[in-house]
Formats: sequence, structure tokens, C-alpha cells
Amino acid sequence: RIMGDVVLALMPALAVSTFVLGWRVLMITAIAVAACVLFEYLIQRFLFKRSSTIGDLSAVVTGLLLAFNLPVGIPWWIVVIGALIAIGIGKMTFGGLGCNPFNPALTGRIFLLIAYPVQMTDWTTGVPDALSGSTMLADIKAGAYSVSDIDFVAMLGGHMNGSMGEIGAFALILGGLYLLWRKVISWHIPEYQ
Repeated sequence: RIMGDVVLALMPALAVSTFVLGWRVLMITAIAVAACVLFEYLIQRFLFKRSSTIGDLSAVVTGLLLAFNLPVGIPWWIVVIGALIAIGIGKMTFGGLGCNPFNPALTGRIFLLIAYPVQMTDWTTGVPDALSGSTMLADIKAGAYSVSDIDFVAMLGGHMNGSMGEIGAFALILGGLYLLWRKVISWHIPEYQ
């Protein structure tokens, strides 16, 4: 149920990303989700020799989050490599769902950023007549403009360069509110003891 709620919470961001960046968002997301589910099934079935847990939707969530951390113009085969790293190293190496010390999708993203830095930082949209450029954080870091120059309304609506999941900040906030409403998450900052 929790993973299903997370999938539903990510749908507004997927819709905004698709609207802003085009159909390729759906293709990259489908490849990431399918590859994560496939790799989890294969690893559990043939390496761990245990029954599959792909029905818990955690591999789907990993695939969605991995896709949301990628630029829209990334080659499909790099997405598959990222899914293998996310599931094989980020998740299954440590025992699967709930046992991984790192977010599997971010493990895949970090690997891809190290292995394919050019492709992972290509913010072209694939939309005809679109402009390519650096992300807002990169511009601020480089001193191109200050935080006070940021158009937050445009940023919330998805009018900025970045990975597929970060361009729809307002949609991510809606998803977070949905998770709060369903009591999947709490507004409290967790305390570590």
C-alpha cells in the first residue's frame, strides 16, 4: 500500500515533466521502471534463489525515482545500466527492501554521473527550438546570478533546466501533500537516537 501511494504521489510530477519536456519522458520512465523490475526479479530468482517480491512495487518506485533523476535526452542504454546499479548494488547487495543504507535510485544516479558525466549533464530537452543551458544551481554557484534573481513562480511551474523530476516542483509538493494526507509520511523531521 505504501509503495502504491508513493507511485500515485509521483504521477503529478510525471505529468508536468511530460507536458514540459515531451513524450520522451514517458519512454525514459518506462525503460527505468521495466529495467528495475526485471533486474530485481532476475537477481532474486537466479542469484538469491528466493521468491520474487516485485509485487511490493518497491522496484517500480526505484525506477520512477531513477528516471526523475535523469536528463530527458539520456540514451536508453544508460538508463538500463543505472537500473542495474540501483537494484543490483543499491538495493539487493544489502538484502533488499528496508535493508539498504542508501537510496537505490540515487546510488544508480551517482554511478551514472561518475561513469557518464557528459550525458548526465546534458540538459537539452529534445523539444524542437528549445534552448540548452546549465541548471539554476550551477548558475548560482558560478555567480551568474544571485538567489534574489530567481523567478520562483517559473521554477515551481517547471520552466527551468534540470532532470525530469526536478522541473515540476509544484507537482512534487502536491505529491508530498497526498502522502501526508494518506499518513504515509509525517511532517516531522525524524530523530535519530
